[in-house]
Amino acid sequence: MLSLLGTPGTLCDRPSRRELLSVGGLSLLGLGLPEVLSRQALAAADSQAQPTNSVSGFGKADSVILLYMQGSPSHIDLWDPKPNAPAEIRGEFKPIPTTAPGMMLGEVLPMLSQQAKHFSLVRSIGVDPKGLRNHGAAIYMLMTGHDPGNFTETGLAVPPSREDLPSVGSVVAKYRPARPGSLSYVTICSPVREAGQIGVGQGAGLLGPSFDPFTMYENPKESIKLPAFALPAEMPLERLQSRIDLRRGLDQLFTPESAASSKGFNPFFQQAISLLQSDQTIRAFKLEEETAALRERYGQTTFGQSCLLARRLVEAGVRFVQVTWPARSDDEPMAGPDGSWDTHRNNFPMLRDHRCPVFDRSLSGLIEDLAARGMLEKTMVVVIGEFGRSPKIGVGTTNNVGPGGRDHWPECYSFLIAGGGVRPGQVYGESDRHGAWPKSDRVHPYDLIATVHHALGIDPQTQYLDTLRRPRRLVERGKPILGLF
Repeated sequence: MLSLLGTPGTLCDRPSRRELLSVGGLSLLGLGLPEVLSRQALAAADSQAQPTNSVSGFGKADSVILLYMQGSPSHIDLWDPKPNAPAEIRGEFKPIPTTAPGMMLGEVLPMLSQQAKHFSLVRSIGVDPKGLRNHGAAIYMLMTGHDPGNFTETGLAVPPSREDLPSVGSVVAKYRPARPGSLSYVTICSPVREAGQIGVGQGAGLLGPSFDPFTMYENPKESIKLPAFALPAEMPLERLQSRIDLRRGLDQLFTPESAASSKGFNPFFQQAISLLQSDQTIRAFKLEEETAALRERYGQTTFGQSCLLARRLVEAGVRFVQVTWPARSDDEPMAGPDGSWDTHRNNFPMLRDHRCPVFDRSLSGLIEDLAARGMLEKTMVVVIGEFGRSPKIGVGTTNNVGPGGRDHWPECYSFLIAGGGVRPGQVYGESDRHGAWPKSDRVHPYDLIATVHHALGIDPQTQYLDTLRRPRRLVERGKPILGLF
């Protein structure tokens, strides 16, 4: 909750000065909201300095929803069916037609097939893992657009640190921040989790805590409490506003040059209050305001209600929302709506009976809802795991693969992309006859990250200085997939 700290001494802007207003429960990962808004304003100034770009699709998106399927679904069974492949490749599911001519999906996605006219598929994304075949390294590459140089050769996750390269959401928060009084980067549903590590590739790393995400992992099926946005009962907004007005007067009296230049924290205190006063921002988290029918359309599951929340956050002006599948990347796949996609065993019953019914309803509901509200044109939706699953169905115990399971497969997989200027109903790229390798128009995960930046109007070639004053690119070596636009 908010607290006011009165402290003796001069009221002038210098590093030793304590703020009159501090935000306690409202702090975003250790920073007061006014400071976060201040940093966002500085970032906005930086972003305005970026060069314009007339290339196709540049700046067409106002916001991005990233649905990250940690654990990684099988691309062959969902997105890229191979009906003419041998049985040990094609598996148990048959392809079904969609509303996009020529696009087929696995039979486990019947509701999504009806929304195919609104989205496109890329079936030729892949990476040579060079020994990094485990979840951790693949997650880091996907989330940051950089090689995991600090990972082990097996790709095992390491604890997140301020030396990490920033996540795509944090880059967006710095170079395309939300309007004043809103939030730039929000993560919901679940943190990224691999082995014993939490938050792999999800934070701002060396950009600093100002650009870390605002995290909200309360159960969206229940009323979200949001204590971070609560004022104490004895401190109504009107009283808080009067104290801020008093501070402004003191600043003008004692430091008129600072007040005149507007370089102090005053404007950001006011923005913090405007966020608290904004019905649109606070109410975005109140899913109970939606109709029962719409909530049911998304599905009464953790993932389904998180997708609905993502739509509401984008409506409220949030620039980048990440919805992470609730199960850990390397959890043993279990029955139920929140189980893992890491199907080393029992791939087909897990997908048919548990994972895909939830995923199909929720994702199709999100795309249908965005399209119906006219939001899809300016909202880019990306759905992807950290890699695909092996074409050949496993038997035995190699890499912990049991009967009916599929192993990790980073060499070739698929992702869904919609809105934000992307032409709908197309299939970009092609995998070979077994879905094992890209056959045409191969793209890298870094190209996807560059495409997100490009759509938001951020030049992927932008450089910044790291903590050692070395130049860093936003994306290590990727380029936008212009054929999507």
